[in-house]
Amino acid sequence: MDLLHHIYSLLLDGEIHIAPINNPQRVLDLGTGTGIWAVDFADQYASSEVIGNDLSPIQPKWVPPNCQFEIDDFESEWSYAHPFDYIHGRELAGSINDFSRLCKQAYSHLGPGGFFEMQSFTVDIFSDDGSIEKAPYTKQLVALLQEASAKFGKPMNSLDTWPTAMKDAGFTDVVCKIVKAPASPWAKDSKQKEIGRFFQVHQVHSVPAYTNALLSRVLGWNRTEIDILNMHVLQELKNLEVHQYGKLYLIYGRKAL
Repeated sequence: MDLLHHIYSLLLDGEIHIAPINNPQRVLDLGTGTGIWAVDFADQYASSEVIGNDLSPIQPKWVPPNCQFEIDDFESEWSYAHPFDYIHGRELAGSINDFSRLCKQAYSHLGPGGFFEMQSFTVDIFSDDGSIEKAPYTKQLVALLQEASAKFGKPMNSLDTWPTAMKDAGFTDVVCKIVKAPASPWAKDSKQKEIGRFFQVHQVHSVPAYTNALLSRVLGWNRTEIDILNMHVLQELKNLEVHQYGKLYLIYGRKAL
């Protein structure tokens, strides 16, 4: 997760949000993971109170005084007594059962003028020149992950529907920005090549994590089948003739004043 945070930083030129927030005082980070985003935000906005929640207690003990973590399921009913100025979620595709409900909860727990922002890669792979056809195992893996996550009830590739869900929940000024991220260091541009280098390392770790969880538990694959598929996918990832990239979705909406 911390490696992915660095990839985000490269893609967003060091910014940790794109919503035009103005000195937020109460901030909620959904599914905070290691807490690295919440800690960075607390450092940048020293006057804010930042709360990060997650099901796993993997956050650091030493954090800024204006940052705290709690063990909670962001998909359960929220019980916060005071409204937030900014609610954020990063890399939650595949972790959400009902995004419409999440939007409604975020809306009801924001103060007037508050922002709700979601940042996540869709689990899909693309190329502009057709070279992804040279990576049939990668295409197979993506299709399997999409199938398994949908069967599990938490789809990984439904991000195109998120802006509409935000609007339906009452948010205004909804913005959806999509940023391309090279999946390996194939790009000529030095910055894009660096992003691809880090993204490649990230996938070396994330592909087995995804397949071991979803393909085995949801689709019933055995260990040998999974290991063989992973091997082929990681081999294709090293092929710089495959100009594959991912899409990072940056979506936010505002609660009217």
